[in-house]
Amino acid sequence: MHNVALIEIGICCTATLLLVLYQYRISLLQFPEERTFKKILILMIAETILDIVGKLQFPERFSNPDIKYVIIVLTAAITQFIPYLWNLYVHYKIYGSAYHFRKYAIPITIPLVMGLLYCVTRLYQLQPGVPRDFNIPELWTITNSICIFYIAMASFISFRSAHRNYTKTGWRQEQYLCWIMTIPVAAILVQIALQRLEIPIVTPVITLVLLHIHITQQSTLITMDHLTGLNNERRLNNFLRDKTADLTSEQRLFLLTITLDNMRHIRRKLGKKKVEDIVIAFADFLRARMTSDNMFLAHYQKHSFAIVLEKKTWNDVEAFCNMLISTSNTAKLQSLAPWPITFSINYSEFGKPGVNNVIEFLDDTKNNCFKPTTSLYTRNDFEP
Repeated sequence: MHNVALIEIGICCTATLLLVLYQYRISLLQFPEERTFKKILILMIAETILDIVGKLQFPERFSNPDIKYVIIVLTAAITQFIPYLWNLYVHYKIYGSAYHFRKYAIPITIPLVMGLLYCVTRLYQLQPGVPRDFNIPELWTITNSICIFYIAMASFISFRSAHRNYTKTGWRQEQYLCWIMTIPVAAILVQIALQRLEIPIVTPVITLVLLHIHITQQSTLITMDHLTGLNNERRLNNFLRDKTADLTSEQRLFLLTITLDNMRHIRRKLGKKKVEDIVIAFADFLRARMTSDNMFLAHYQKHSFAIVLEKKTWNDVEAFCNMLISTSNTAKLQSLAPWPITFSINYSEFGKPGVNNVIEFLDDTKNNCFKPTTSLYTRNDFEP
């Protein structure tokens, strides 16, 4: 393929990546996986720009073979670093932190270090003015092997975690992470098979994959509560609308609304940050008890959560509520305040008289109390 066409493809890829990067222009992003994804975009843009510069045809008096050789080696080094960051991104998405990544940091980092050392060696052996071949098969064999290694590792971690995940939402996310990066691996293999044709495959494919990941992230954020990481009220309404539309006469759908008690008093006494810590801890407490695909959890309102359950009998729902009450007394969230953290539970069942749509389903919970609000303290008890 002619260099002009290759450069045009590179410019299109760079422009696409810059548009995606613009969405991450805020320096202090809330989630660490977003910061990692931003670094992947920056490195991918740098790699694409170096690739474009390497293909430019300069006049002979301005052309320097040594600079072109350095650009090729730097491009390979950056390419090796991108899947390493992808591995870190997957750890953040699955585990919520880089603890497991740091735990095995040495064996995980060894392939990258070896690849970068090889690149440094190639630059160290550079002899200015000596004619050389710009086709370096050893360099790209090492680079492609490192890329495939890190992508395969990330896919394995996602696949293993997906089969251990009991929630349908988490399972879908981890399956997505597992399979989305097999597309660049396939592109690398196709590129190796068609290298004589000089058709650019890997860069456009990775650009499209990153664009797809960005769009998927944004659609997730629209339906996700930023404080707790749970589904938000919009996602709850959409879920209830879809679920009730497909509900058969044999299925029984229940809705629980769980509201933390005394949050206004705790905020006045301990501050807003403490209230947020309690809400986050309570969200983790509820999330740990979602052990079935027939359960859906959402952060419904400021201090309220909603759980949708598909159960055969009311006794199953009652047993679940009693389990929440009993286990909350020993949960770690009780250590966040000098007073017991309690909550109220209201419920409703879809399809009973007067409950035939989503709005009535949500409103009916106010009329049915399973566990009332616990008012253990008077206003004076919260005074300094």
